[in-house]
Amino acid sequence: MSKFLGTDLRWAAAACDPTTLARHDGRLLLTSGWVSHLLQETVYGLMTDDGTRALVTRARETYALRRGALLQELAKHGLEGHATSGMNVWVPVRDESAVVNGLRSYGWWVAAGARFRLVAGPGVRISVAELEPVDAARLASDFAAVLGESEATYGG
Repeated sequence: MSKFLGTDLRWAAAACDPTTLARHDGRLLLTSGWVSHLLQETVYGLMTDDGTRALVTRARETYALRRGALLQELAKHGLEGHATSGMNVWVPVRDESAVVNGLRSYGWWVAAGARFRLVAGPGVRISVAELEPVDAARLASDFAAVLGESEATYGG
């Protein structure tokens, strides 16, 4: 929970059989993995609060709208993007650095994919968290331009 609720609020939920839970709890007793009951109760209260649930639902819908807009605009340029949930879109590319640096020159900040992938080929990760749907067309157009520039510069 700490990633989206803040680094000072750490909580986790486990769904498992009683034997696995007992093993888990036993290991926590032997390590520094103790978690404050006060924090657990706070997060539980937030996660079961109707207002919080409504806010999370609104965020989910907003991310879906933004993701869909970017995927649609990328497709118009013949670019393949991947995303089914969350706030990120994955776009396969040949040269991550060229694309990251190229998009930066257009004012876009995307992440090279190396640190996010295990077996996938090269790509960039684009966060749509703050990307307004109206800006998706410009990003996709700039992305296509950068790919054209990088292929010309690096021999495709």
